[in-house]
Amino acid sequence: MLQRIISIKNVGRFRSTTASGDVTFRRTTLIFGENGRGKTTLCAILRSLSTGSTDLVSGRATLGSNAAPEIRLLLSNGPATYRNSAWTTAAFSDFAIFDGTYVSQNVFAGDVVGTDHRRNLYRVIVGAQGVVFANSINVLDDKIRAKNNEIRENRTQLQRHMAPGMTVETFVALPQDATVTNRITAAEQELQAAKRATQIQQRPGLLPVSVPAFPPEFAEVIGRTIEDIGRGAEQHVTDHIARHHMAGRGEEWLSEGLPYIADDTCPFCGREDVGSVELVRTFRNYFSRAYHQLRDDVRGIGQRIDSALAERVVAGIKHVLVQNTGAAEFWAQYCNLPPASLPEAGAVDTIVSTLRRSAHDLISKKAAAPLDAVAPDESFTRASTTFEALRTSLATYNAAVAAANATIAARRRDTQAANLREVETRLARLSAQRVRYSAEAQAQCGTETRFQTEKQALEKQKAAARQQLDTHTAQVITTYGQSINRYLERINAGFRITTPAHTYRGGRPSTSYQIVINNNAVDLGDAATPLAIPSFKNTLSAGDRTTLALAFFLAQLEQDANRDSKVVVFDDPFSSQDSFRRNHTVHQIQRCAQTCAQVVLLSHEPSFLKLLWDRAQPADRKTLQLARVGEENTAIIEWDIERAVQARYRADIDTLQRFLSLGEAEPRDVIQKLRPVLEGYCKYVYPTLFGDQDTLGVIVGAIRTAADPHPLQALTDGLDEINMYCRRYHHAENPDAATEPIDDAELQGYVRRTLTVVGCLP
Repeated sequence: MLQRIISIKNVGRFRSTTASGDVTFRRTTLIFGENGRGKTTLCAILRSLSTGSTDLVSGRATLGSNAAPEIRLLLSNGPATYRNSAWTTAAFSDFAIFDGTYVSQNVFAGDVVGTDHRRNLYRVIVGAQGVVFANSINVLDDKIRAKNNEIRENRTQLQRHMAPGMTVETFVALPQDATVTNRITAAEQELQAAKRATQIQQRPGLLPVSVPAFPPEFAEVIGRTIEDIGRGAEQHVTDHIARHHMAGRGEEWLSEGLPYIADDTCPFCGREDVGSVELVRTFRNYFSRAYHQLRDDVRGIGQRIDSALAERVVAGIKHVLVQNTGAAEFWAQYCNLPPASLPEAGAVDTIVSTLRRSAHDLISKKAAAPLDAVAPDESFTRASTTFEALRTSLATYNAAVAAANATIAARRRDTQAANLREVETRLARLSAQRVRYSAEAQAQCGTETRFQTEKQALEKQKAAARQQLDTHTAQVITTYGQSINRYLERINAGFRITTPAHTYRGGRPSTSYQIVINNNAVDLGDAATPLAIPSFKNTLSAGDRTTLALAFFLAQLEQDANRDSKVVVFDDPFSSQDSFRRNHTVHQIQRCAQTCAQVVLLSHEPSFLKLLWDRAQPADRKTLQLARVGEENTAIIEWDIERAVQARYRADIDTLQRFLSLGEAEPRDVIQKLRPVLEGYCKYVYPTLFGDQDTLGVIVGAIRTAADPHPLQALTDGLDEINMYCRRYHHAENPDAATEPIDDAELQGYVRRTLTVVGCLP
């Protein structure tokens, strides 16, 4: 229990407050304080002690004071001191405080029920055990959120290695492939081909070289002889040629000249009948048709060799080789061409010319002595072997050219059907597949897998905690809703709520409900709900909202298994409520006093405090006052509620008279006394017509609706005008009451009219 407020210094209106007299708290402690005297500050101090939040005190440090706040309280378990921005004792968690802070945190703010209200109210509903589950979910949510941040940061690094459009999951799952580099090369070639498809379709392939062939009959021709020519004729011809020094072309010269002997006449000397000359007959026998045929064959084989091994043939080979070199370089960008051994152009020229020269040397020998068989010499044999090797090399080269052209043809077909985007996608994937197994990416992928495993474990724990919370909530939420509606009915609210439902909207547990008015359910809505749609903000009055908040608070106490140890603090719970709810509210507070350890009620209305005073046991009740000390300090003193209530009417009239005559009293205090004076007058003059708790607005309404003309009928307009004026300066009816400007002349007019009504005008 809270036993005593020993001292409060430099906190709000409590600049330097020290307890004096018998200010010991009892089980039911009633504290009277005018508005602005420190009731809200006291609640903040007790909430700070309950929660351990020192900001609630430091934020209310007395303005204009350089000294630090200091507080000394006495609790049933010992002293509690606030000094040097900290409480010197552990938090006293047995406080339950109903004030504007409770309402704005758990029920509504202004005229809106927000997300935080739904979440805080949920924690109220589910109780201590539910809060443990809810906190567990919140902690796991925070851990999951932190893990998601780690995953996101690691994935940012991973994405540097990934192909466009590739998910992290796909990248991590890419298999290792030893052939991926070759596949990338092929894909790069395919991509280049796809980009230059038109050029590839038009570009020719490689050309085969023309493989020269040496005349196969060469050896037979130079080795041929004529068996029909006698050796004597051959000797005569040989001798004749030698005698006339015709070596070199002698035999050829004779062979060519013999056909010119026509009509047996010598074309040289003109002699006739030369056919009978023995030498001529020998010549004709020697240079027979077979001889001439042999000479022609020898001459022809030389020509064929010149044709087969001509320089143009070599030039053609060299041209094709050079052309194919350029073509191969082009196609190598798009194909993997089979290797081809390209002989050097200069070597081809040398091999061919050497063979041609060696062959002609042998032909010259044969032409000089046609009847002699000429055998290939070593030079020719060597040149011929080299030439055949060249032919084999060229044939192999042509085979490679044919294979290359097949590859080129396939590339043309593929290019014709290729989709550039698909090739780019495939290449990007292959590149990602290769980098996936780099040291850096391997480490990052391992981190991704570990983080995902850890996140899954956290989510599994969260699911289990949610299941526990859902089960617990299902057990208590219906009971809590029923309890709220019982209190709304007891307070005579005129509305109820639907059974609260819990959700995880926004990721955290919260609750929602509907207001039921005239059996019609109305959604709570939010700040964005249009005014044309019924919602919390346009279906409940200020008094209704306070009543709803009080019902939530009382239901929370009812569900609290430790309520018998609770110190329950009420700060103006009757604020903005209609008078017909006054007795109901007092009754519920009195029930709290019976079931809880202690009730502390703070109010600016002595008559409201008097209702609870009358219900409490004399031994259990105590009244205190937050009294003004000068302009800047508040004292906590004893208060005689009986005397205060009885003398208030007379004291208030005296205050109004002194203000009007002497200009004394604080204007806002004067305004606060206008309505109580008029209410007291009406109740005193007609005690049987008005109830003790009727406010001025209720009295005016009763006069106007009376079946018979009421004696005060003529005063209703004036009373109503004064009532409307006072509402501007009442904090429950105007949020800006504390700053509402006061016109002194206007106030004097309303004071004069009030004193005129009650017959006390000085």
